[in-house]
Amino acid sequence: MDVFYTLLILAGGEGRRMGGRDKGLVEVDGRPLVDHLLAAVAPPGPVVISANRNLDAYRRRAGTVVPDRRDDYCGPMAGLEAGLAACGDGPVLCLPCDLLAPPTALPGLLLDGLDPGRVRMIEDQRGPQPLCLGLYGGRWVPSITEYLDQGGRSVRGWLERVPHEVVRLQGRLENRNRLTPDRD
Repeated sequence: MDVFYTLLILAGGEGRRMGGRDKGLVEVDGRPLVDHLLAAVAPPGPVVISANRNLDAYRRRAGTVVPDRRDDYCGPMAGLEAGLAACGDGPVLCLPCDLLAPPTALPGLLLDGLDPGRVRMIEDQRGPQPLCLGLYGGRWVPSITEYLDQGGRSVRGWLERVPHEVVRLQGRLENRNRLTPDRD
């Protein structure tokens, strides 16, 4: 992949399925999940982390750490709003902090040949993965702000309102969004 991009990591969640713990800092094999993600993706450009707690811990891992712009917890859409505003207008690879060992092809699938007027999302064998996105950063902030101002909270709901495409990934993305990993 030859695209220079910003990596946006969404780590601002409440961690309800993790017993209230900060998901990105939960350790797996002796390392925080966010460190696994950073090692796997090894972005060629800046790293922005959207986080609402443990900001100093995240600042040790990224050039920019941004909390939500909104006082009420609005979920990942608020993280996208704040994070994309900090990313500028270039290509952005957006991933959730609990994504463990993403395939090396993931950045290319989401960003190679990306149309600036469209958002690209991954779908794996479980279905759509709406937090795994390729998009041109700041361009989408007004749309997200409007969606949030109208009471929208779902990434899937926002995607239904904007031009987007789905890229099929063979296999399954592994994430750790619970204290114990999903078992099939």
